Amino acid sequence: MNHNPAVPLLTLLLSTGCAYQPYPPLPEDLAMQTAYAAPMTAEEVRAAAEAAATAAEDTVADDPVAQSAVGSAAHVSEVARREAKLAPVSQEVDPPPPDPESLPAADSRQLDIRLGSQTFNYYEDGQLVWSGKISSGAAEHPTPKGSFSVQSKLRNKRSGSYTNFFDRPTPMPYALQFSGPYWVHEGYVPNEPASHGCVRLRYEDAKFVYARIQVGDPVNVVD
Repeated sequence: MNHNPAVPLLTLLLSTGCAYQPYPPLPEDLAMQTAYAAPMTAEEVRAAAEAAATAAEDTVADDPVAQSAVGSAAHVSEVARREAKLAPVSQEVDPPPPDPESLPAADSRQLDIRLGSQTFNYYEDGQLVWSGKISSGAAEHPTPKGSFSVQSKLRNKRSGSYTNFFDRPTPMPYALQFSGPYWVHEGYVPNEPASHGCVRLRYEDAKFVYARIQVGDPVNVVD
């Protein structure tokens, strides 16, 4: 079966959405319409792609909307195209992080991003509280290294530079700005650097870190 070129964008719907230039925030009325849920499992991603491929083959020739979707594939970045070809990776966090509200208040908090191992470590009062996988910037769009701090937090952030399969601003939920247009946020983590410069965490990890960390807390990005 010859898959329609629009199908890889289903993966991009989960995986892309990092900023590389300053841009205004999403209008409040649109942000309020956004509802986020845990990412699909690898099996669900594969099934959705196969179903979309079959449907596209049957309809693209006679459907202007489908033809438009196919044409939009030409505008997808090479980084996103490469990621779309990767085998689906489970996004399950097992065991899950602790309930953020069950932990005592901390005097200090720190998030370390380790590019070499593609992991993060989250500390409170000098003690490691939680760690997990990340996906940082691909070689074409590297994540900046250095000592930063949380500049802002946006629960319902959307990208101002990238769009998803439906040509809407890509979701970047649980977003922590740490250096200009660079953010730590929930996103698809394919076990390798694959973003446009931001740092992606899996859903449960992103929720936990977002709930605990505060504006002004240090964020260290190291090799």
